Amino acid sequence: MRGLTRAGKRASEMAFNAGGGAINWFPGHMAAASRAIRDRLKLADLVIEVRDARIPLSSANEDLQPVLSAKRRILALNKKDLANPNIMNMWLDHFQSCKQDCISLNAHSSNSINQLLGLVELKLREAILKEPTLLVMVVGVPNVGKSALINSIHRIANSRFPGMTNIAETSVKPTLCCRYY
Repeated sequence: MRGLTRAGKRASEMAFNAGGGAINWFPGHMAAASRAIRDRLKLADLVIEVRDARIPLSSANEDLQPVLSAKRRILALNKKDLANPNIMNMWLDHFQSCKQDCISLNAHSSNSINQLLGLVELKLREAILKEPTLLVMVVGVPNVGKSALINSIHRIANSRFPGMTNIAETSVKPTLCCRYY
């Protein structure tokens, strides 16, 4: 019991910003990542913003939303296998009512990735006719599944174009992967 009272006393002594000053919780590497994303967005033809399907609003980086909304963008609600399907469908309806392209997926499912790639091809159809090499940027906060998504896209590209993914002119690989930290 004595240990609990000491712990309680220590907890009460920790004032949460008692002086009322600003707390800077945004570390330098997060600011650097945000700057890098802003700089590289100019080169991107399309942005895939990966969010967690269970918490689609909380897993968005609010600081970058104005910049991202100015680009062609697809919201990819990842981890659909972990989300409540009824609630997820309501989120899909919400984003589509806001004129936002949105898809729910499981980054480890080739069927989901093929659906996403079909939507990407549809969004970039006119651009593909003008320029055969396009840059699609994948962004998202930590732990939403960006790497899993990129790895699955890479695996599917290797199966679709065997032997061609190593040739420089026709490389299908993640050359730029921006992450929020």
